[in-house]
Amino acid sequence: MTILQVVNSFFYILIYPFVINTVGLENYGLYVFATSIAAYFMVFINFGFDMHAAKLISLDQDDKELQASLLSLVTAAKLCLELFAVAIFAFLIMNVPFMRANYLLFVLCFANTVSCIFLPQWYFHGMQKMKILTIIQLSLKLISLPAIFFLVDSVGDVDVYAFIVIITNVLASLIAFGMAIKFSREPLKWPVMAKVKALLFEVQPFFWSSATNTLKQKSVEIIIGSLFGMKEVAIYDLANKIFSVPSLLASNINAALFPMMVKKAQKNVVNKIIKIEVFIGLLCMLSVVVGGYWVVRLISVHDMQEAYYLSMLLSFNIMTFLVVGSHIYFIFIPHRRYDFVLRNQVFSVISFYVFCAAYLSLSWSVYSVVLALVSSALLEIFYSYSLVNKVKGY
Repeated sequence: MTILQVVNSFFYILIYPFVINTVGLENYGLYVFATSIAAYFMVFINFGFDMHAAKLISLDQDDKELQASLLSLVTAAKLCLELFAVAIFAFLIMNVPFMRANYLLFVLCFANTVSCIFLPQWYFHGMQKMKILTIIQLSLKLISLPAIFFLVDSVGDVDVYAFIVIITNVLASLIAFGMAIKFSREPLKWPVMAKVKALLFEVQPFFWSSATNTLKQKSVEIIIGSLFGMKEVAIYDLANKIFSVPSLLASNINAALFPMMVKKAQKNVVNKIIKIEVFIGLLCMLSVVVGGYWVVRLISVHDMQEAYYLSMLLSFNIMTFLVVGSHIYFIFIPHRRYDFVLRNQVFSVISFYVFCAAYLSLSWSVYSVVLALVSSALLEIFYSYSLVNKVKGY
């Protein structure tokens, strides 16, 4: 399953040379900028359902009635949130000149929120059937390849590229949603609004946690695009893609262990896992150092050497994904300390902005922004340990 997910993540790196050479650095950077804006809305629509619902499913994988109930509840809640998101996005398009000037691209990227509504990642995660979801996503991406190569053939085709990517994601989510309904073996029913409100209230800590984390991660691209231009956004995006493959391997470890560990998260077992993960993290960082240079040389068609150095900086975040992730999955959630998950993320995003302001005052460069991200991530590890010591019964 992990290999499939790495290939799935590696897909857009493989077609990167073609896309960047066809649409150009500036236009591709604009696409990344637009997807970063859309990411905020996607977090709002997902609203932290993934962890909470995955936990409920994993505790009783044979309860078909529970599965159907959660599918109905989560989908209904997401549809309600989508209506709010559409209203806010429409307001931004009409009142922000930059977005209005590139409205088609921003609208296309925003349309990706539809995939959030129907993608039941939490269901496949809780049922330990992520392989099925990954195969669906990867298959559709491979099918989209001919469309990308034949329809994207000029600088002005960045909108066409965005459309192909978004429609691929939406179709994958719809197929996965149909598979989840089939597995649950129960018809979906529109839930009463009282239950929807109760669910939204219950998952609020996860929402604020994921929202603050996305705010930090996507703010990097927003800040770089606003201060340094769309070319620099494209360079950072390449660095992030290089970093994303080993980081996916790292973050997948905790996600894969979660359904089992949520039932028996013992201190000695968690400590052993963290020690092993630190070693794995060092190997992942080494893979970025060794392989990142050749990836940039082989796939970039412009002067994008800076992406290699940025990817090495980003690789330090792998340790945070592993250590903090193990604390969240194996300690905070099993002990129902959802407030610690939120506090950890809030601390991280605040420290990022503080570091960013400090570093930019010393050196006005993209490196200062990325270094601020890494500094906040490393500080997050120490803060997470301080929270662990406050967990009763651990």
